[in-house]
Amino acid sequence: MTSVRDDRRESPTDSAERLGECLRRCREAAGLSLSGLARRVNYSRGYLSKVETGRAPGNVQLARRCDDALATDGILARLAQAQLGDSRPPRAAQPSDRTRDPATGWPRQPGPDEAMPQRRPDDPLHQGELPIGSATAVAFMLALDEAHNALRAVARTNRSPAARRDPANGTLDHAGVYAIRERLLALGTVPLVTAAEVAFLRLVAIRDAIRAGAGLAEADYHRVYHPFAEALWLFRMAVRVELGQPPLTPDALGRADWSDRERCRDCGEPYQPSE
Repeated sequence: MTSVRDDRRESPTDSAERLGECLRRCREAAGLSLSGLARRVNYSRGYLSKVETGRAPGNVQLARRCDDALATDGILARLAQAQLGDSRPPRAAQPSDRTRDPATGWPRQPGPDEAMPQRRPDDPLHQGELPIGSATAVAFMLALDEAHNALRAVARTNRSPAARRDPANGTLDHAGVYAIRERLLALGTVPLVTAAEVAFLRLVAIRDAIRAGAGLAEADYHRVYHPFAEALWLFRMAVRVELGQPPLTPDALGRADWSDRERCRDCGEPYQPSE
């Protein structure tokens, strides 16, 4: 177990330590990088960094997963609940709760001989928590977008292709793309996995183009960016359908199509790289 100060002797409302500060201290004590922790808890490295630095508030679900990953005995969950003004005891401290996997805090899937458990009225799933497959799809969607933004940052540099190789390769891993993809392949429905895999492969094509030296205003980037933009939007629509929402059309959002070609230099209007 990671050696940290035991906050159980304090009143949660009296604790002055922010969740982010405690998370960073526990992570460093466990010898984990942000990327390593991100892979264990199925959150992106960027989001964890924001929580640690106070730019994002974090949440109880994240805190429980970090408690499990860092073996901190519920300390982070107690801090998260104190910040939210939640006086209920952390769910991890309730050994009788058989609706959740104790290792992850996620809804537990019943065994072949078990009936689906009845959920309590205060269960987070009743309060809008997504089913595990859909939640993984949303996480993958966000990770793809984060990785693409990181790749664009690499493309803005004047580095040679050789100097770009490692930063470009690391973008997908740092955003959690590979780890979340594996979860989605195991947990997602066929339509979700199919749409996600198309978007993933098209993101890989962007990585390869930028790794080879393509700049944001060059045709080599646009040749792979527009198929990715289209695939990412189609994946978003697949997630909407999975959640029982009707898919949107490009016209409903003021677009000609999902590819962003109407704003591209190669397709008519002058292209202006966004910052």
